[in-house]
Amino acid sequence: MQPVPSDILAVHSGALGDLVLFGQLLRRMGGRVTLVAGGEKGRLLAGMGVVNRAMDFDALPMHELFADTPADQCRLPALLGRHGRLISCFGAGDETAERRLAMMCAARRVDFPPIRPPEGYDGHLLDLWAQMLGSAAPGSQSPPVAWKVPRPWREAAADALSELHIDPAKPYWAIHPGAGAQAKCWPLERFIELARAGIASRLDAEPLFVLGPVECDRWGGRVEQLRRQLAALVCPPLSTLAGVLAGAAGYVGNDSGVSHLSAAVGTPTAALFLSSRVRHFAPVGRHVLTLSASRLADITAPQVQQTIEQLPTRQAPCAGTRIDAHDMHHHQ
Repeated sequence: MQPVPSDILAVHSGALGDLVLFGQLLRRMGGRVTLVAGGEKGRLLAGMGVVNRAMDFDALPMHELFADTPADQCRLPALLGRHGRLISCFGAGDETAERRLAMMCAARRVDFPPIRPPEGYDGHLLDLWAQMLGSAAPGSQSPPVAWKVPRPWREAAADALSELHIDPAKPYWAIHPGAGAQAKCWPLERFIELARAGIASRLDAEPLFVLGPVECDRWGGRVEQLRRQLAALVCPPLSTLAGVLAGAAGYVGNDSGVSHLSAAVGTPTAALFLSSRVRHFAPVGRHVLTLSASRLADITAPQVQQTIEQLPTRQAPCAGTRIDAHDMHHHQ
């Protein structure tokens, strides 16, 4: 079957956090968008209406972009279809890949935004993309529109919570203690301290740990220890995770894709960042606070508690704010 044409073909092969930021850009572009991304991640954005259609990056012969085979002898053009505009973070900087991808989808306008800001750029990656593509800057939407999580995903989340003996109708806080790199992780013991002494005691909410494959591989037996001590949702489907985050009273985590997703669905979000990364990659959402330091181990549990207590309720929109761990003042 010939693919349905769209105004924009968007391509991103990155991790969840990178793709959520990319989705924030696409949401502002207007027109019909076909997204090529890793299967579950692409379906996540399509299911929430961020894009109109998703194609699985891993199921496509993307290697043809780097081959010498003439385009008319490749399978990729027929699979991708024709599109008026191409926005691709994949292949950016490789002139051959850029040229072949533009030719294969017959795009009239082509943009290859970088996956990371260039050295010396001091702003947010989303601002850079917006400037390059001529779309609305992130600050022009206040507050950002929360992504809508479908009812079936919320129902699956409620079932998952019930299996952990958490009442989804009562307040709970989602806690994601992991990240792609160990250097981006606040110590697990402090998350546990925060869950017990802060979230459970002071906020009167049930703490819920959310763990993914990276955490299970990295921490091994410590994951089972954690599950015996506190409620922990392990490796849920992304759709269920979105439902869990959307229903949470709040969220706290590291510089991770889960933090970006929490912010995107409108959940009050506290994210812990290395100072060198926060200005480029802070989550974008209605209610977001970031706490940063040059070493995450320098951030104390009371500082994080103070930060999450500054988050508004879900009914009180608040612009994103950054907090530096060393001075704890607000940066608008």
